[in-house]
Amino acid sequence: MTSENPHSQWDEELSRRYLDYGRYFVPAREQQMHSMVDLVSGLPPPNLVLELCCGEGLLAEMLLEEIPGLTYLGMDGSELMIEKSLQRLSRFGGRVQLKSFDLEERSWRKLDHAVQSVVSSLAIHHLDGGGKQQLFRDVYNMLIAGGIFIIADMVEPSNATGRKIAADAWDEVVRQRSMEPDGSTDALDFFLREGWNTYRYLDPDDIDHPSPLFDQLRWLELAGFVEIDVHFLQAGHALFSGWKKPARTLTAVTK
Repeated sequence: MTSENPHSQWDEELSRRYLDYGRYFVPAREQQMHSMVDLVSGLPPPNLVLELCCGEGLLAEMLLEEIPGLTYLGMDGSELMIEKSLQRLSRFGGRVQLKSFDLEERSWRKLDHAVQSVVSSLAIHHLDGGGKQQLFRDVYNMLIAGGIFIIADMVEPSNATGRKIAADAWDEVVRQRSMEPDGSTDALDFFLREGWNTYRYLDPDDIDHPSPLFDQLRWLELAGFVEIDVHFLQAGHALFSGWKKPARTLTAVTK
């Protein structure tokens, strides 16, 4: 966002704006969510998913619909987002639990029991590099052996040319997604007017702190994850994952 934007942290006004425009701003949003479901669906029961910054519950709804027996714990720092998730997910009853949290704090990372998967969409870029590295280590400890950590997020290009390419591509994505439903450019006009394109409007005091994809893949490896992979990359947005070593591998390593 532009330096004129008064928001130095996420607040409920930004949540309302994202609810209105998020579907236009996220490249291949539906494809990314389907890929995340595919990654989670192969895990054996009991399949407990923890989502960091669950938003309005779109991914949660897809996970719960498509994976029988899956249970879900969603966390978000916005009461408005939690309220929207509660409304969307109410039909799933006891399979769903929602909590308020602060992504930067570490107190919530001491879970009562391990989870099979941790997923997050467009949230971890609010942490700086050190915060991401600590989160990756903490998530590794939350997972059962053989569990998966899936991240869909903005990533920082390595130089100015890459940043311009990402910025131009993101503008084009929003233009196309804005035009698709009814031929209107309202969403694109808002996107440009409010300076939402982080790659075009760099502000060191902004709430967005994307890190290079290469760095994040390396941080996953340093945290202990294996079989690290990139599943999607477009307009500065990436989907990537890492697995916690299966129990048999962990046992072999300790011998």
